[in-house]
Amino acid sequence: MRVAIYLVLLVLATGTALLFGTRGEKWVGTTVLAGNLLTMALEHAIGEKFASVFPLYLALDAGLAIALCVIAVRYPSWVAICVAAFQVNGTLGHLVKLVAIDTIPFSYAFLLRVWAWPMVLALLAARFMPSMRSTLLARDWPLYERQAAR
Repeated sequence: MRVAIYLVLLVLATGTALLFGTRGEKWVGTTVLAGNLLTMALEHAIGEKFASVFPLYLALDAGLAIALCVIAVRYPSWVAICVAAFQVNGTLGHLVKLVAIDTIPFSYAFLLRVWAWPMVLALLAARFMPSMRSTLLARDWPLYERQAAR
């Protein structure tokens, strides 16, 4: 049931981003959708084995994290930054398993699964909160304000 709910939210979030979003949102939506489809295909091919880190799974998540960070830099908005941050956190779940080999498979699986939901929810939230999807300018950053005040 939760997989069906997630898939409905994923299609709704990425679909609305692709249809009604800014250019940056369209890139984020495309990347999130492609990442989810590639992850599903990979899990179908290798099975959902969480006893150890599968290198291709780690490479896919790391590649998506890099792509989303590039998009967030190229098209700065709160939604792009949040989605990129959630993907980086998801990728760090692999590093937890690499460093702490004794991590039980359920904990590792939970770390990988939990960060997919906030990405989708951030994309959905951007539909209802225009400030999340508007382009951030240099004057929007607190550091800029502190430097300008000097």
